[in-house]
This record gives sequence, structure tokens and C-alpha cells, in this order.
Amino acid sequence: MIVFIGSHLGYPMDRTPLGGGAMVGLRLVRHWAAAGVGGLTVLGSGLESPAMGVEYVRLPEGPGHDLVRLSEFEYARFCRAFEAASTDWLLARRDRLPPGSTTVLVNDVSEGPTVARLAAAGYPIVSLWHVDVVDYFNKLYLYSLVPPQRLTRLYERCLRLGLAGAVPDLLRIVFEKQRETVAHSRRLIVPSRAMAETLTRCYGGEAPGGDLARRIQVVPWGAFADSAPEPSEALLRELRGRYRIGPDTTVLMTLSRISPEKGIHLFIEALRLLEDEGRLDRRDTVLLVCGEASFMQGAAYCRRVRAAAAGLRRVRAFFPGYLDPAAKKAHFRLARLFISPSVHESYGLNIVEAMQAGLAVLASDHYGVHDILDASCGRVVPYPSLAEAPQRLARALESACGENGRLAAMGRAAAARAAAMPFAGAADAVLRACGEVLARPVPGGR
Repeated sequence: MIVFIGSHLGYPMDRTPLGGGAMVGLRLVRHWAAAGVGGLTVLGSGLESPAMGVEYVRLPEGPGHDLVRLSEFEYARFCRAFEAASTDWLLARRDRLPPGSTTVLVNDVSEGPTVARLAAAGYPIVSLWHVDVVDYFNKLYLYSLVPPQRLTRLYERCLRLGLAGAVPDLLRIVFEKQRETVAHSRRLIVPSRAMAETLTRCYGGEAPGGDLARRIQVVPWGAFADSAPEPSEALLRELRGRYRIGPDTTVLMTLSRISPEKGIHLFIEALRLLEDEGRLDRRDTVLLVCGEASFMQGAAYCRRVRAAAAGLRRVRAFFPGYLDPAAKKAHFRLARLFISPSVHESYGLNIVEAMQAGLAVLASDHYGVHDILDASCGRVVPYPSLAEAPQRLARALESACGENGRLAAMGRAAAARAAAMPFAGAADAVLRACGEVLARPVPGGR
């Protein structure tokens, strides 16, 4: 049996901008339900069951949660409430869901249960790492001023000195929850080799739980099955009219939650640089910034991005909002090049979707990009520093847009590459891992 715990499960993902981890969790449940996998119980906080025929429990009990409108401190309180409720729910049902035959699959780190209590009760833990929370915190709030391994070692030092109680709860959710998940997971499933390497640097030397390299498994998520209908010619004509797209228009597209780590402001600054240099004077260019503001810093960041886009003189920027699968497919058909300028990206589901749609990709050098892209279907732009990022993006974009024939060939290669990495393979790998930790428990009771 599997108890799948994900605080972001139970939400209508066709209209809720909760990010890639929530989408992967939803797709895992639906894939397993369609495959007839039995013994699956799902704990989430949303109002809707993620799949028919699956036991779904909404926690904590109450009127529901509007996660996308929470501030950092409100979100921290939600995390603690879900942590306590999910842990207590399972421990109260040990007779029905005995540790000897039940794997706990955790879809979140900061938002997850108290895995130390569950492991102490005998439950084997498999954790899905959609975000390296410490590295995310470092990049978003500390601007990568120090390597993440120095932060984790500093926290370990605080523990040894008995100072952990002085750390604010918001930071304990970042550092202690991640440390605890590393310590008590019999298998840590990460979507990219780069994330595995970062976790090993942060925890490998003095990892609680020991032998971290043996417990980490890299499982790239791949491409979801595409069931959306093909857009009609009438819809495409309507969209081209709405965005004033002509036969010679270059359409650039981003697609993500609108959040600081997505780096959309860096790309808009790159376009401004090209305008100032006169590089876009002879090119009709449209930018589609698809997605809604995320929770926490998203609303303020979205206002910042919209203001920057309004200052562009040659590029027409549009914000279509959150796209359901059919609308997403139609917008992909309009674009010539997909841009992923993220400062931090754990994997890059949006990149895979663009590749699946046959688009060449220009992406920053983030965690998952080297597990997804190669030179045949995209270009990777390193950021030596955030100050240099717009100039790097500007030069890469100028080069890419000067090769229309090459972009078409890259798009065909991208579609072929996406087709070769179906999500079903990743879902099966996670399911096998849940069985393996029961069949081969770690020596010493872990």
C-alpha cells in the first residue's frame, strides 16, 4: 500500500497556478489510477479528489485553502497545519495501514508531514524532490551570495550548539524540514542530476541517515501524455488578430507561474537592450508571457514584470493569463521560440511541454536543463551573475532569431526528443521505488 502525501493535491490544475510539483503529483495519481494500481491513499488540502476511484482525504479539515493568495508567513502556518494533520491522520490508522506493508510517498519537503515521527513508527519514506528548498531560498532571498552547502553546514553547527530553537519557524521550515527529509527518506527521488549533486554537496559529508549517494535516485519527469484537442483554424485566426501577429511576426513565448525565480524580468530587460541597440527595428516582435502570479511574492513580481513590459517600445508584450491545456496548445502554435529565463528551476516541465509542441528552446543554465535539452533542439544560456544575465540573453536571442530555418529544425528535433521521454516511465519508476523500500529495508531499521 502507498499513502501519497501532497499538500498541493486536490486542486483543479487547469486553473490553479501551483507549479510543477503539484502537477507531477496530480499526474502520478491519475496515471496509477488509470493503470489499476490498488492500495493508494492520497492526502491533500484541496477540495477535489485528484482521480476517480482513489481514496482521498482532505486535510486539515475546514473550508479549504486559497493557497495562491497566501503571504510567506501565512503559507508557513499552512505548512505547519498540514504537517500536523497528515502525520496525526496516518499514525492514528496504523492498524489499517501498517508500517510493514505501507510506503509513505511524500510529494513535498517544506509542506510535508513530520517524517521523523512516521519513520520512528516504522514507515518507509520515499520523498519526491520538486524543489531543493535550501537552494531555492538561497537564490531567491540571499541572491546566491554563498553556496548552499555552507548554509546547511551553518545550520548543522547551530544544532550542535543547541541554537536551533532561536531560529525563526519560517527558516526551520526551510532548513530543518529539508534536513529531516534527507535523514529519514529511504529513497530520495530527484528530477535532475544537478539537483542530486547539490544535495550531495549539502548533506553528503555529514548526512543525517548516512550513505546519501546510495539513497538518491534521478528520475526526470519527461513529457505528459497530450490529450488536448488540436486548435481550430478559427481559434488560431482569432488569437493572431488579438495579438496582431502577421506572417513575418516573430512570436516569443514564456510559460510559467509568474514568480521571481522564473526570471521573466531578466528576459524583458534583454529585449530592452536589443531595442536600445536598434536590433529589433526591422523585426516585428510579440512576447507572450503566459501564466498567473504565484503565491507569496507573485503578485508584486507580476506588477513589476507588467510595468517593465509596458516600457518596451518595439516589442508588443501580452499577458494571456493561466492557460488550460487546449489554450496552451493553441498558444504554442503561435510561437517561434520558447524562452525559459529562470534563476532557479528544479526540472523544467514547461520546457518539455514546449518541446512536445515542436518549439526550439532558449533556456538559462538551471538544474534540469541538461537532462532535457541538447544542442539539436535548444540553446543554454549560463548566468555568470544576475547582472550579466540580460546581456547574455540578448546575445543568445539575437543569434537564435537570425536562424529561422535552424529554429524549425530544432523544433522538430525537440518534438522527437520529448516523445522519447514519456512521463509513464517516470511514474513506473516511482512506483517501483515504493515497492523496493518495503522489500529491502535499510539495515539498522531505516
